[in-house]
Amino acid sequence: MKLPRYEWARLQGQAEEEVRACLQELPDELRSAAESVPVLYRKYHPNAPHIDPEAMYILGEYIAQEDALGGMDESGVIALYLGAIAWYCEDEKLVFVEEIRTTFLHELGHHFGWDEAEVEERGL
Repeated sequence: MKLPRYEWARLQGQAEEEVRACLQELPDELRSAAESVPVLYRKYHPNAPHIDPEAMYILGEYIAQEDALGGMDESGVIALYLGAIAWYCEDEKLVFVEEIRTTFLHELGHHFGWDEAEVEERGL
């Protein structure tokens, strides 16, 4: 599968700016915890497309870290796959920065341990 070519520096700049804006708009009780979560900006999921063609459609993910006892701790990272998001936006006629916001907040909710219903209930 041939991957589309994008202007990566522009996409990453827009994504970083939108993530900063999202963080500033969070309620005070969430902002400081959210600001400590690293965000990785990647072109595509590492398994796309050669290992798993379906990975092309992964827009982002929260990658939790296991602690020494095998449980999850709070030091995970959020990965945003900018090529996948741009591709999805082109296909669905969506606005790139709006999808960055949606994907970032969705993954941030997973960092806080919220399931899909809790993320929606909180307006994220």
